[in-house]
Amino acid sequence: MRFAVGVLRGDGRCRAGSGTAVSAFRLLLAPAVSFLNPLFLLALGAAAIPVVLHLVRKVQARRVPFGSLRFLTVAPRERVRRRRLKDVGLMAMRMAILALLTLAFARPFFPPEALPFLPQRADRSVVLLVDRSYSMQAGEAFAQAQAEVQRRLDALQGDDEAAIVAFDDGVEVLSDLTDDRTLLRSVAAGALAAGYRPTDLFPAFQRAEALLQDARHAAREIVLISDLQRIGWTGAFDNWKLAHGITLTVVPVGGGMAGNAFVEAVHVEPERVGARTVVRFDARVQARGEAVRPRDVTLTVGEMPVGTQRLAPVAAARVTFQQEAARTGSFLGVLALDPDPLEVDNRYYVAYQVAERPSLLVVDGEAQNPRRDAFFLQSAFDLGETARYRVAVASPRRLTPGALRDHDVVFVANVPALEGDRLEALRAYLDGGGRVILSFGEAVDVRAYDAALQALGVGQVGPEVDARRVQGHPAIIGEVERRHPIFAPFDGSSAGAILRPQFRRYVRLVPDSAAVVLGRYDTGDPFLLERDVGQGRLLVYTSTFGTAWTDFPVNEWYVPFVYQLVRYLQREGTVRQQYTVGEIVGLGGRPGEVWEIQAPGNRLFRATVDEQGRAFFRETDVPGHYAARKGAERFVFAVNVDPREAEPDVRDAEEAYAAVVPPSDEVPRAPDRAARSAEAEEAPRRRLWMGLLLAALALFAAESFWANRPARTKRRLDGIA
Repeated sequence: MRFAVGVLRGDGRCRAGSGTAVSAFRLLLAPAVSFLNPLFLLALGAAAIPVVLHLVRKVQARRVPFGSLRFLTVAPRERVRRRRLKDVGLMAMRMAILALLTLAFARPFFPPEALPFLPQRADRSVVLLVDRSYSMQAGEAFAQAQAEVQRRLDALQGDDEAAIVAFDDGVEVLSDLTDDRTLLRSVAAGALAAGYRPTDLFPAFQRAEALLQDARHAAREIVLISDLQRIGWTGAFDNWKLAHGITLTVVPVGGGMAGNAFVEAVHVEPERVGARTVVRFDARVQARGEAVRPRDVTLTVGEMPVGTQRLAPVAAARVTFQQEAARTGSFLGVLALDPDPLEVDNRYYVAYQVAERPSLLVVDGEAQNPRRDAFFLQSAFDLGETARYRVAVASPRRLTPGALRDHDVVFVANVPALEGDRLEALRAYLDGGGRVILSFGEAVDVRAYDAALQALGVGQVGPEVDARRVQGHPAIIGEVERRHPIFAPFDGSSAGAILRPQFRRYVRLVPDSAAVVLGRYDTGDPFLLERDVGQGRLLVYTSTFGTAWTDFPVNEWYVPFVYQLVRYLQREGTVRQQYTVGEIVGLGGRPGEVWEIQAPGNRLFRATVDEQGRAFFRETDVPGHYAARKGAERFVFAVNVDPREAEPDVRDAEEAYAAVVPPSDEVPRAPDRAARSAEAEEAPRRRLWMGLLLAALALFAAESFWANRPARTKRRLDGIA
């Protein structure tokens, strides 16, 4: 019976040398010896042949009548006993010879697990890949992951080394490869925590593979501990596999979510309704699996609840709330669902701004002209208390930095010249993030505009074009970028309506390479151009907003068109206030100024404005509300988790393994290397078999010598007599 000294572990493995218990269970299950030709063991019965012959041929004593005993020599009792002992020894040797021959032909070998006293295992280099994405917060998933890490660390033996790598959509090496068990346990207990980012397994596997390239041991292993969210298996795995020689162990935790409900998105839109501002909240709620049931959704703004709605048991639902804004300024809100096993995606944080009506400034170069541009623009935008915009009209003398700073969008219409202080004021306004719409007219000095627009990077201004002289009839809009936000509403059934206005005259403009042409006349000349200047944006319309050169102002699509121009510039100028965990938040200011950002949990950070007037805040690692301050300026924004991680769709362990490990038939192995490997594996077995044969031959020689020795002794004695 075989015994081994060791400690019986919870996983059924025995660690040799611990010296306190016997792993009898494992020893009984593991076979001591295996055979390549076990049928030859049937021949072990031949070892009984010498016994049978001994019993059959045993000499029986006979009674012989004899006249006198005085002529017989007395045989010593010791010689008789010695003869009997010799017979037994010869019989045992013959039996051993037959047994050894039988075992040699059965070709025995010892599997490694059958030798508990010998150091059969090889030292390993192990990388523990631990998933810390926010889906691991569901139920007991992360607690199971932490327990598995500790169990794997406890299983390290001898000179094993291990590394701990935590991952989500990023990778963090918590501990490089080391054999310091105390350090590894300390890292596992103190540095491992579930976060709020989504899963991306590809960078994690790449980092683990890179760590194992510097491993000290040939036995290299990656242990993946994850809930195996399907979102984490990107298309990058289609053309990538683990390096050969690295084994993978997949440990699923969490058991998969049976269902999950989450808020996918919330869109906040302040709308002007007469003299009031009503804020509309449009939310999309998703439910999967067992989470498809009736549930409540509640909106809170500040500390005040806005309302609660009961959702039907559907997989996808839209929810709308409305609230009248009692004041202007910044607001913070939360849309929350009933609790479920994964609560982090049940809350959606919003931040929004309720501002005064946007202010438009129309600078017109011909205030006395009844066909002036300002008249038609003011008529389109100024609708009294129900107007979305506040409109002010001014002469070119108001083209000063102070006057422009107070307005959200500036129309520069039919201004005779842009040069000197006027051009510098316009450039400063654009550099600071202003929005300008520039148009031409009868008062414009084309040569003066040529220098100004080249300085702004728009292009070269040519002469005025009389379309009727060029082609015999007025020009029309020939083509536009239909996917651009300005023209998107005119697509479909209204696609031809925007092309109906007639343009008798316009200014020919040769665009700069940095300018974008958004529309052209049927003559091929640009109709509308776009150019980013500094942090602002400039739109150039090559005709007039009045009726001096075109009948567009009396067309049904004039008002929608000018509203689209302003709405587009407003949208581009709107400060973003909704972010996803991990996104970078851009802040502005003068070089050297410092923003102080208060994050959830009362954490404080600083961001310094660089020479380009930009500051970047990167610590958006926790969902919630953030407040940034720079002097008297205050900016609030909200950060939410990525809803893709909330999908409870997971892979099983076999599917995950196949996605990473190359198939066995793809393992490149040179013939000579394969032969050497087979030879190295076969050599110990061959030595064992040859040893058995040599032992049988040695016993045969010994048996022959011992069996014949008494006969030679008897002849020698007879000769002496």
